[in-house]
Amino acid sequence: MELPGRAADANVELPSIASELEAAPSRWRINTFRSLRHRNYRLYFIGQVISMTGTWMQNAALSLLAYDLTHLAAWPARITAAQLVPLVVLGLWGGELADRKPKRTIIILAQSGMLLIALVLAAMVATGQANPWPLLVIATLNGIIGAIDLPARLAFVMDMVGREDLPNAVALNSLMFNVARVLGPALGALTYVAYGPAQCFLFNALSYVAVLIGLWMMDVDGRPAKDKGRRRWSLGSGFRYLGKHRRLLLLLLLSCALSLFGWPTLALMPALANARLYAKEFLAAIAGGAGAAAQTGWTAPGSMPALAEVQQHAKETYGLLVSAVGVGALLAALLVASFSSRGWQKAFLAAGVTLTAVGLAGLGFVESVVAAAACCTVLGLGLILFFPTGQAIMQLGATDENRGAIMGIWTMALGGAVPLGVWLAGEAADFWGVSTVFEAEAYGLVLAAMLVLIASFFWRNPAPVPGK
Repeated sequence: MELPGRAADANVELPSIASELEAAPSRWRINTFRSLRHRNYRLYFIGQVISMTGTWMQNAALSLLAYDLTHLAAWPARITAAQLVPLVVLGLWGGELADRKPKRTIIILAQSGMLLIALVLAAMVATGQANPWPLLVIATLNGIIGAIDLPARLAFVMDMVGREDLPNAVALNSLMFNVARVLGPALGALTYVAYGPAQCFLFNALSYVAVLIGLWMMDVDGRPAKDKGRRRWSLGSGFRYLGKHRRLLLLLLLSCALSLFGWPTLALMPALANARLYAKEFLAAIAGGAGAAAQTGWTAPGSMPALAEVQQHAKETYGLLVSAVGVGALLAALLVASFSSRGWQKAFLAAGVTLTAVGLAGLGFVESVVAAAACCTVLGLGLILFFPTGQAIMQLGATDENRGAIMGIWTMALGGAVPLGVWLAGEAADFWGVSTVFEAEAYGLVLAAMLVLIASFFWRNPAPVPGK
């Protein structure tokens, strides 16, 4: 990649890796849906919106089912972590595979496997075999397939839209993801309450049909560079590349910090709704009687709340909170898709870290559903201002020959940080309470951001490497 005014080298500042975008037509900065002019990407976009909505319905149903079976905040967190841990083990290998085999073929096979897993989950619930440990095993298997699927999907975007439209396409990917995040949990919670979890899993299975049809209709395979398949497999090539481009490495570390402290919030939503926002109602419903109501602090007029009614309200609130994260993320995705100049990218990275910390800190103090939803919206806004911007910079900083490997490292690093954060947050929430965990996550993120900022001033890049 040749940067304006000088040869591409390892001394590029993080936000300037995408400076070539400034040479694009000015209409690029305000054309939010520019990437949809590519037929292949339109097919991909439509299919993924439907499929991801089903995925979020399934994720919501899995978290609610795990909590209903155990009444522990740790189990929804474990289910979430089980789907992400395989990314750490296999993400790098999945990225190398995407550099050597047709990406579309990899994606088709992986999506078909996830369809079968959704059918298995529906069958388990229908036959009464849904217990915490079998659910954990199925979630782990789903994560293994995802470790192969995700790097290929991330790298496949370049094949569909090209370098010029890549940042816009990455932002639109985030947009589709967060449209699904808004619709999926809400639909999942409503479907769970009305019909049970099996219908959530069945809908997810059917949703994969849309993305498979879109993939079959494409006229691009995402084939690797001609000589890539003949090279020896070298899982360390991506790390060596990042070692020569240390500002990219610092961006990766900061992304890990946001994944460690920010994303675990979603796994704590069932506990936030039940153990924090509806704590008095649950205590009053369980204790019963006017005397018990006074002891638990229940002051609402009329009869004591019924336990089933409180449980239903808590489930609906869970769906609302996760969807609120999606609303903020959706707004952020629209901003990132519309404005991708160098100056905006700097602002998005800084604002993303700041708003994520503010949202986490706010969740540590909220006592009402409205306040919690507002904090969740701020949190979603911060996370998605940061991540699509960071991913676009990483992809543009990679070469055509190692883009899959770099995306494999991105997948592996973030996939490792998220389950670690989810596991720690889940265990800590059962011990200290969700409010304390949210406050600790906010402090941890601020500290990590400060360390990365200091390192960026003192950790210089080595000698220049050949340009792309």
